[in-house]
Amino acid sequence: MPFIDILIFAVIAVLLVLRLRSVLGQRTGYEQPQDNQVKESFADKGNAPIPFPKAADKSAKISGSGLEALRRADRQFNEKEFVQGATVAFEMILTAFADGDQAQLKRLLSYDLLQSFMQTIHDRTAAKESLEITVNDIREVSILNVELVDSVASITVHFHTTQTRIARDEQGDVMEDSDTEPQEFIDIWTFERDLTLSDPNWKLAETESADEDN
Repeated sequence: MPFIDILIFAVIAVLLVLRLRSVLGQRTGYEQPQDNQVKESFADKGNAPIPFPKAADKSAKISGSGLEALRRADRQFNEKEFVQGATVAFEMILTAFADGDQAQLKRLLSYDLLQSFMQTIHDRTAAKESLEITVNDIREVSILNVELVDSVASITVHFHTTQTRIARDEQGDVMEDSDTEPQEFIDIWTFERDLTLSDPNWKLAETESADEDN
């Protein structure tokens, strides 16, 4: 083959190499694997996986039962912190009920339960009676049930406590059905919270009470 033909082929080969480099790019030693490049291309197009929101999605309606359903709806929910808060609320509500503290009860109770509490306080005040409640010992606080309907979560809590509940008449004397000695109580309370609201506080919605012996 003439030398000039070999030279022409060599020039063409060089041009092809340069052309391929301009299209495909050169390896620098820092290239990412092809799989990562594909993932990045999807991210650039807005198709990257969407992280689970830290707070509840206000447009979502998730129903279910159990702690897992609640955790899926509210990633910030912490069982230990809830039990601690419920324990504090338990004493605050009992104290406010005994004192007839409407402002405090309004902060801690649902609307319907508040009406019931206020009616009882009104009747007690009209009869010129008083009530003293002292929580002597909290023996156990545990979650019994968790429900999630649409955006409203409800948690039922079992309280096993020792309390002194003294009712007094108009003259300040202890009423017949009142006991001045500490007694054991089992209280089953249900707290509710609408997860779509910015207010992180749970409100008491239902109450049940029974003596430990029953």
